[in-house]
Amino acid sequence: MNLSLACATLAASLSSVFAAPSTAQESAPPFRLPEVRGGTGAAPVERVLHVTYDVQNDRVRIARPASLGELALGSQPCFDNSQINFPDDPQYVVANSGEDVLNWGSKLCPGASRLRSFTIAYRSTAIDVSQGGPGAAFSLALYTGTTGFGQPGTEVFRRTFTGMPADGAPAGPTVQYGFIDNSEPMVFFTVDFGTEPLPLSDGAFGWSFLQLDGDTGPVLVVAPKRLLGTFDALDIYSPGPATPARYVGTFNYSGSPPANMWIQLDEIANNEVARTTVQNGSGVNPILLSEIFPARIGHVWAARINATVPGIHSPPYTLLLTSAAAAGPLASPYGEVLIDAAQLLRRPQLGEAGYTFAIPAETSLVGFRFFVQGVVLPPAASAAVRLTNALNVRIGY
Repeated sequence: MNLSLACATLAASLSSVFAAPSTAQESAPPFRLPEVRGGTGAAPVERVLHVTYDVQNDRVRIARPASLGELALGSQPCFDNSQINFPDDPQYVVANSGEDVLNWGSKLCPGASRLRSFTIAYRSTAIDVSQGGPGAAFSLALYTGTTGFGQPGTEVFRRTFTGMPADGAPAGPTVQYGFIDNSEPMVFFTVDFGTEPLPLSDGAFGWSFLQLDGDTGPVLVVAPKRLLGTFDALDIYSPGPATPARYVGTFNYSGSPPANMWIQLDEIANNEVARTTVQNGSGVNPILLSEIFPARIGHVWAARINATVPGIHSPPYTLLLTSAAAAGPLASPYGEVLIDAAQLLRRPQLGEAGYTFAIPAETSLVGFRFFVQGVVLPPAASAAVRLTNALNVRIGY
């Protein structure tokens, strides 16, 4: 039987497996299955770590002791695929060197379709860096539009990690992070996108774990889960990374253990996205002030006053007023005052219609609002000053 026919036969048999999870596979896959480790109770987990990896600075930011029950890491995940079969001795899968194993599901999150972070769980028998070893090594990827069975979708993120926390010493008990034990740890590994959340739309998506050291593998979880759109199945690509051309086949372990990998997604809320709205009181002021770039943390906010004067080729002088609060509308000879002049955040900025300032890369600023209003100065003393509309600006991602 050729490979394509074997894969088609396997896919057909898996369809029946998903319909009735207790049914065994009808045909053996034409490749060597990744090895399942753990689940025997012979080496129960005595050490649990939570590692947070800072994508923007490309380094581990936090490595601390944790517990197996600590599943909502920092905030409630919007996609939670974390039900472990054997909590005391979680099973994990170690693929052949260079192979990429891929899962898929259906994301339906109430947020802004941008990931603050995602978390996977792994175990490793590699020698830890602290004990003179290389540590754990693996590559993680996320995809959109993944439907499985050789259709990985579009890769939206990939990062390779080396020197990550692992088993410890070549032999005997180890002392690390305050624990003394002689079993491979359970590691919750959070990939944190910092001030640049990763766009990931709702619907079909996938996640993969590429084997690099022969000692490290993702923790397996219960599947299928109808609400998550997960299957008792893993796609395998050899060599990785996963592309349709490198698809080898789809497999499971006939229900024990389930062929599905631990993952949680944490998405930013809609009210954490940078957003600006126009405010114009009773409507007497001309709509001249508009935003060019949103007020995203770590970026430059930009706005302009679209003011022109007949016969003057260069823009007229303008002022931008920035306040911590809105006001009014308060009538004046120049139009309506729409911001609170008693709460100015900075001195009025004189310019020629264009304005910029940097938003610090501080997550504490997310949700903070400021209000701006423009003033068009006349080219001659006899002309009238004009107040523009105001902007209600929310700092966010």
